[in-house]
Amino acid sequence: MDKLKTKMPIKAVIFDCDGTLVDSEVLGAKAMYEVAAKYGCSMGFDAFVHSYTGRNMALNIETINSFSETPMPDEFATEVRAAMAIKFEQELQEIEGAKAMLTHLRERGIPVAVATNGPRAKAEQTLGLTGLLPFFQNPDSLFCAYEHHTFKPDPKLFLLAAEFLQVAPEHCAAVEDSLSGLKAAVHAGMQTFSLVDLDALSERLSPAPIHLEHLADLERYL
Repeated sequence: MDKLKTKMPIKAVIFDCDGTLVDSEVLGAKAMYEVAAKYGCSMGFDAFVHSYTGRNMALNIETINSFSETPMPDEFATEVRAAMAIKFEQELQEIEGAKAMLTHLRERGIPVAVATNGPRAKAEQTLGLTGLLPFFQNPDSLFCAYEHHTFKPDPKLFLLAAEFLQVAPEHCAAVEDSLSGLKAAVHAGMQTFSLVDLDALSERLSPAPIHLEHLADLERYL
């Protein structure tokens, strides 16, 4: 496989979690949608999935409330988290090639971290269920937005991860699957890779991320 050139050598890789390492986006959306529908949300599922990806719980609740006659109850978020945990236990899989890519990076001595808008409990559960958690043995390598009070598209989470890895942002690769995550990585000054087709995004980013058909394609840029 021929190596492709990036603007700067890649010395570390920072991954999003949901939809990038673990195939949790649709499962999580189903869990939230089912609970929301029980409380009267009239939004269609396809539209909900489109708006759900890459957003935190508070923003998703705002969207749900706009399609409901009455706001979601106080216990909504707790109920959703419990429903997600059950679906993950039953059905969750890694994103194709995630374990192989993390193994390759370990063998190459390239350090890794996770930057996620989700809470730590969710990240640890999903990475644990898919066998990926051992690649992040240092709990400090999981950067969870709720702990740092910053959410993508703010770039701070990526910058904190780069600082922890002791690698300058321009030498970090950031791998994402949502517009908010891609914006955060671009604004952090990282070499940004997208697992979603850039033509499907509602905004054009500059500099444009590199599209990866599969996680395995990242190897060509290392």
